[in-house]
This record gives sequence, C-alpha cells and structure tokens, in this order.
Amino acid sequence: MDRGIKNSRPRYRKLGPGDWVEWLIVVLLFAVSSVGVFVLTSSVLSALLVGALVWLVAVGVVATI
Repeated sequence: MDRGIKNSRPRYRKLGPGDWVEWLIVVLLFAVSSVGVFVLTSSVLSALLVGALVWLVAVGVVATI
C-alpha cells in the first residue's frame, strides 16, 4: 500500500467559518462584480446573477488552493 496517498491532503476542502480570508476574497469578488454589472446595465437581476456565478467560481477556486 502506498503511504503517500493515505497521508496526503484532500484535493478539495470545504470552506469553514474560520477561513475568514478566503470568505473575504469571495465576498469582495461578488460585490465588485455585482456593482460593476449594475453600473454597466442598470439591472439588479443581471447583477445578482453574474454575482452568483462569480461567487460559485470563487468558492471553487478558493477550495482548491
């Protein structure tokens, strides 16, 4: 049996409440993208949809780091 696989870290990890820097990055990306889309289009719905998409991608990227 390979000991390296048993003791390695998982590839993805769930963000917990103690990961405040990661959550700060995700929230700032959501806010900046939502405000930017709202300023460009004046549409709240499209701003929230783009913000939600950025939120999902940011959570995935931060979870892999």
